[in-house]
Amino acid sequence: MEEGRNRDVIAAVLFAMGGAVDTEALARACGCDKKTAAEAARELLLQYKDADGPLLIREYDGSFQMCTNPKYYENLIRLVSAPKKPVLTEVVMETLSIIAFKNPATKVEIEKIRGVKSDHAVNKLIEYGLVEEVGRLDAPGRPALFAPTEEFYRRFGISGREDLPGIGPEVREDLMEEVRTELKDVLADVVDTDPKEE
Repeated sequence: MEEGRNRDVIAAVLFAMGGAVDTEALARACGCDKKTAAEAARELLLQYKDADGPLLIREYDGSFQMCTNPKYYENLIRLVSAPKKPVLTEVVMETLSIIAFKNPATKVEIEKIRGVKSDHAVNKLIEYGLVEEVGRLDAPGRPALFAPTEEFYRRFGISGREDLPGIGPEVREDLMEEVRTELKDVLADVVDTDPKEE
């Protein structure tokens, strides 16, 4: 009778705890010694195995855990869909790049570089767990400072800021060419709008 009660107690404990439970904890729950608890847990393991029902008991290095029978895996998958990976649009990637290289950056700094509002992109990055608020700038309005999270570094396979790729000579030259072109256009507009002396 005591053996049956121990098995029932262990089943209740394993169901309630979810994770693996060691024999010492099972013994406390049953009010018996560790050897008796381990024997009852192994009997329960065999009982569930023989029943070939929806639940099984597994033993892991002296601990026991209740888990779902693998034959019901397909049924569970129908219910629990895998989480979708966040879609990083060009706008979101651009914002993420600025935050990663500035580290930390305020929304004002991001918007100054991008030339457009960035609230939505920053909020998406926070939602995806790639960016977090790390403090406030000691300036009027105390704007929030944003920096990459550990998840960002893990997802992109880099260990820290120092591992971010640098700007190569070709990219640097392209950027300089863009700046020169923009300056020429701006200067041309200024000259065109100046009143000409006769």
